[in-house]
Amino acid sequence: MHQLGIRTESELNELPATAVDRWRHYFSVEPAGTLADNWRMGVAVASIINIVKNIPAHAQLKPSHIFPDHRDSIVRGPASPKAALNLLRALKTAL
Repeated sequence: MHQLGIRTESELNELPATAVDRWRHYFSVEPAGTLADNWRMGVAVASIINIVKNIPAHAQLKPSHIFPDHRDSIVRGPASPKAALNLLRALKTAL
């Protein structure tokens, strides 16, 4: 929530849930922070390398080659029942 200028838990508690939902959606569509910074730097670095090395168009680097998006490795969808059970067992053991 640092992108919103919220520094304390009490400031976050004062923000209506609908506003939090809108901001979460906004940042999922228009990323800010480290992810966006890495993407911008990836654009610059890939462009410079492509120009300096005179890489042909079909083989040129893309920003994702420089800074892969960690979200690509996240598995979307419901967890398998076995994975959920293992997670619950691990939590029970930790407590």
